[in-house]
Amino acid sequence: MSLAKPDNLNNALLAISQSLADRSQLALTLDAILAAARQLTFADHGIIYVLDQTGQALIPSVVHHNEQILADHPWLPLTLESTNETDPFNYAIRNGEVVLINELYQYNGYHCDDVYQSETVLNRKSQNLLAWPLIDNERKTVGLLVLFNLNAIDDEASLTAFCQMAATSIRQAVWLETYGYMIKELSKDNASLVRENNQLKQRKQSQYNGPIAESDVMINALDRLNKVLTLPVDILIRGETGVGKEVIAQYIHDNSDRSQQPLIVQNCAAIPEQLLESELFGHKKGAFTGADKDKVGLFEAANGGTLFLDEIGDMPLLLQAKLLRVLQERKFRPLGANKEIAVDVRVLAATHANLMDKIKKNEFRADLFYRLNVFPITIPPLKERQADIIPLSEHFIKQISESMNIEPPVLNKQVRKQLLEYSYPGNVRELKNIVERSVFLSDFETIASIEFGENDQIQTEEIIESTRIELPSEDDIEGMNSLKNIVGNYEKNILIECLNTYNWQTKRVAEYLALPLSTLNHKMKKHNISSEHTH
Repeated sequence: MSLAKPDNLNNALLAISQSLADRSQLALTLDAILAAARQLTFADHGIIYVLDQTGQALIPSVVHHNEQILADHPWLPLTLESTNETDPFNYAIRNGEVVLINELYQYNGYHCDDVYQSETVLNRKSQNLLAWPLIDNERKTVGLLVLFNLNAIDDEASLTAFCQMAATSIRQAVWLETYGYMIKELSKDNASLVRENNQLKQRKQSQYNGPIAESDVMINALDRLNKVLTLPVDILIRGETGVGKEVIAQYIHDNSDRSQQPLIVQNCAAIPEQLLESELFGHKKGAFTGADKDKVGLFEAANGGTLFLDEIGDMPLLLQAKLLRVLQERKFRPLGANKEIAVDVRVLAATHANLMDKIKKNEFRADLFYRLNVFPITIPPLKERQADIIPLSEHFIKQISESMNIEPPVLNKQVRKQLLEYSYPGNVRELKNIVERSVFLSDFETIASIEFGENDQIQTEEIIESTRIELPSEDDIEGMNSLKNIVGNYEKNILIECLNTYNWQTKRVAEYLALPLSTLNHKMKKHNISSEHTH
């Protein structure tokens, strides 16, 4: 076996080190190292094994057969727990020593059956073999370099330098591949935290009453909406009943250049057709029976500001035609009037209905739809906004607590889980009702139970009825200095009734009330409840 010239080897090492410095992906790094090793030794074939994350096995991570990279090959992982120290690969790894076999298919003192078997599959018969453990500058073994049919080798010191450089490059590439995705995720999390911080700052502003958006779908909806907040364009807000379309309308108005002017709200399904026309456009005295004085319509009242027409899909067809004309010309004539009134109004329309279906049924005008649908925005249902559920719940708790002049109670872990698992057919409106009810039924410190749906409501009403709590008299009230005391007595009666029902088996009572057993015991101690309260 001939020797490579030292100058050529040193130049090759310099070029290889520069090449490896530019590579960050593990596969590219391994391929470059194996190609360089074969170039230095004029080897026909080669393998690089890399230590896996468990530290218990080496994986054949790149395999060269002549000038090909083999993705499908017969080489198996090397298990470090193997006791076969006469296997050349195992020996090199376990002892940290280089193994050079000059005559591979003659007796050489090593057990090479696995090598022979793999070579047979590859339809080749190599003359020699080199197995070199890859040990980095921290004296840690990171892999194994295997070369077949090598024709030249330089002095051991120079090749050792190359292998150490290769080992260090492999360790760096493995680290980047293992933790690179974590860095990307952390960057995403950081961006999310910045966005959340901005939202929290907004919420702390006394004037902010905008939508709470922690979920991606809601954030995307608001990002879309933010593009037109200050533009003079009408908006169609679509979404299921209870998703918060009026909150979105308020958000649009508050963040537009019309925020100092009025926001007028009208539900088109809430009043009869004959009254709705008068509400929208106003009337003159004597225009119809009962019109005993002039009335200013909502369009005129909203002049300079915003008019929000909720449930636009339920507007009668006759009024749809009049609304279309107002949207096109920004003029209208009150009932019984001789002159038209010009207005500057931004119209926000909302619907839970599929307007295209209504158009097919001749229940909605296509020309009005296309006039309103210039900029549609869809508010997703709450079941698609799971990340918003807890922030919304805490927002509603804060609202109701402020109205009662109490400190907001805290949602316990079980209730949070229940809130996240519920489907909310009534959307945000239903969540608000559920949360407000839970505040009334709590001890004003912790919300430990919650009611969903009619079944739970009926069950709770049965319990309340069974306790037969009477409202306190004036004399009783004088002895109670706060609403908290009243609720405390209420809670005490509930606990006693449940304990009696379950024969004072506290574990079953805790499960029924969705309370941790420790919380139940604490409440019993707080209310001085013992078995003497049995019937």
